[in-house]
Amino acid sequence: MPLNFCVNFSPVFIWLLIFKNAGLIPKEIRPLIHVSLAHHVDDIVFDVWGNPVTSILSLAALKLSAWGLYVWFFSKRGSETIESTACSSMSPSSQPALELSVFDEEEDFDLNKSTQGEDCVPSGFQSHPRIGSLPFFPKLTQHDAALNARAINRELWHHMNEEGAPTPFNCWQLTPPILLGASWILLNIDSSLAKNITETKDTIAWLSYVIGHFCVPLFTAIWLYVFHAPGALKCFGFALGAQNIAGVLTHLSFPNAPPWFIHKYGDDAHADYDTLGYAAGLTRAKFSTGTFMVNNGFHKSPIVFGALPSLHSAMAVMCFFFVCYYSRWISAKMLLFAFVFCQWWATIYLDHHWRLDLLVGLMYAIVSYTIFSKWLMPRVDHEFAQARLRYDFSKGSTMGMRVFRNTKIQNFFDPMA
Repeated sequence: MPLNFCVNFSPVFIWLLIFKNAGLIPKEIRPLIHVSLAHHVDDIVFDVWGNPVTSILSLAALKLSAWGLYVWFFSKRGSETIESTACSSMSPSSQPALELSVFDEEEDFDLNKSTQGEDCVPSGFQSHPRIGSLPFFPKLTQHDAALNARAINRELWHHMNEEGAPTPFNCWQLTPPILLGASWILLNIDSSLAKNITETKDTIAWLSYVIGHFCVPLFTAIWLYVFHAPGALKCFGFALGAQNIAGVLTHLSFPNAPPWFIHKYGDDAHADYDTLGYAAGLTRAKFSTGTFMVNNGFHKSPIVFGALPSLHSAMAVMCFFFVCYYSRWISAKMLLFAFVFCQWWATIYLDHHWRLDLLVGLMYAIVSYTIFSKWLMPRVDHEFAQARLRYDFSKGSTMGMRVFRNTKIQNFFDPMA
């Protein structure tokens, strides 16, 4: 387990290693810091009143980009082309058509007939030679476990037939192009909501920017590990780490000043690598201990001019994409969308990022997610579905299912139940 954790999150560890040691790079070889570039481009892209022509053209360009993203990667035709390439490298035993014959449509299928359940489902397929079911929980008999597994597999088979692939139930695959197409409007709404400073807003922004930024990716990872297919956590760790590595390398090679620097020193101020970090709007929060730690962290940050892209934006968006893909509950998807919207607002309100930074962070998340969702996640989905259809409990179960095996709570941790 520790080894798997290290492998799954190795890209995240690499990102943290690069970030923490950025200060070791000699200052004389580091690139020029762009003070006002992001600010001016932000106005060109988003300021309707000051730059109506360029802002409307930017909106149109984002809509067109979202359409292209949909056509090439997220439409049914594009997805089939890419996923067929991803699945072609699998061993023949993992191909989806192999075990679908288990549930022939002409089969006289009756879950109430115990003989059929016993004929098709291996006896004791959920049992472990050394681990029994947990005490104090209602237990499943072998007969009940067989009927339960057969019913779930029947539903899975129909789902695969309808979707053409073993994607999770109620999977929102079009989230990336939709969010990209709506980003210009959402970011302008966030900007308008960030204008007036109040104590309540300070508290909400602090909770989102500091607590949410740490807790939401952590809880998303735990949720994927406990409730979803083996390999889902690796996809998340690799996608999150890849976008963050790309982001920190951009910070080092193309440094840009955050809004607080311009508001504090001016649009034409000189910036150098001796400049200390500043927590900006976070200093207004009424949390003495937490605020001191955050302020101290920003003050000693090894990358002060890492505004573009915003990794706060990219990490929130990546969590949103994975929840939309794996969760069957609309409430969970909407909760993560609310977090993305709130995180975008908080970064603007706290004077840490321009709208442009957040948009570019979104784009980094889309690129990383698209790569892993089209070339790695289909493999995970296929292997999980085929293990379920073969009644291979070790490979066709989640961590929660394995912990609560042969109890009636097992289905709570089953994404197919």
